[in-house]
Amino acid sequence: MKQGKLLIGLILLALMQLVACERNDVDSSNSADRIGTSELEGIKVATTTTVQKGEPVLFALENGLSPLDFQWKISPKQDIRVEKIKTVASIYFPQSGKYTVTAIDSISQDSVSLIVDVVIYEPGYDNIEIRQPFDADDILSLTPITFSDSTFHLEFLAETKNTYKCNNNYMLFSRDKVQDTFVYDFLRVISPAGCATENAKSKQYIYTNEPIVDGKTYNLEITFNGKNYKGSFTRNGGNYQFTWPYDDGVIFTKKTL
Repeated sequence: MKQGKLLIGLILLALMQLVACERNDVDSSNSADRIGTSELEGIKVATTTTVQKGEPVLFALENGLSPLDFQWKISPKQDIRVEKIKTVASIYFPQSGKYTVTAIDSISQDSVSLIVDVVIYEPGYDNIEIRQPFDADDILSLTPITFSDSTFHLEFLAETKNTYKCNNNYMLFSRDKVQDTFVYDFLRVISPAGCATENAKSKQYIYTNEPIVDGKTYNLEITFNGKNYKGSFTRNGGNYQFTWPYDDGVIFTKKTL
């Protein structure tokens, strides 16, 4: 009788250990999935990397990370200042050179990096660039972009209709936000001095630099070739609706997302 009870007890103990092992395996598997799944998809340079001394270069995460959950690291890191606002980092580089900019998820420790060539110049020093005004008949097209898993994030791809010197030219622009109005002023096209490559359209990604609130209407003001254009947009869940009454000067390639 005692031997029977002892045998039953050993069987129950073995079953409990087996269940515990299987549970640990499941927990470990789930933990590994969480650690191995990065929400970081990439870093974009939100402005030009050729800046005057004392001006920052802006970097933005492409997707999905809470502002509280990541940190920025730069290598080499001597005398570099980083100011983080939401998902955008303003990085002040002390001198020209090649730098590695890394965003690190402080929870999973996943990271994504971008290597950039930064050029720092003194104000008034024009030997490193060619400044080109926009053609009087040029048209600036804007393509709105968002992501299915982070619809609060909105950016625009700005592209000229005409071509300008050098295939790696870029548009110089300023940005501002006044209450609920995003303001962008496109100033000119910049090309590296001595560039011998073919002409190309000028392209530039521009960012709203803050989460777009669902159900809220924002104003959008764009200055191009000395003319001011005004419209608005609203986010409804995962969809955007743009109100833009122009078919010349500055146009939208699509008005819904």
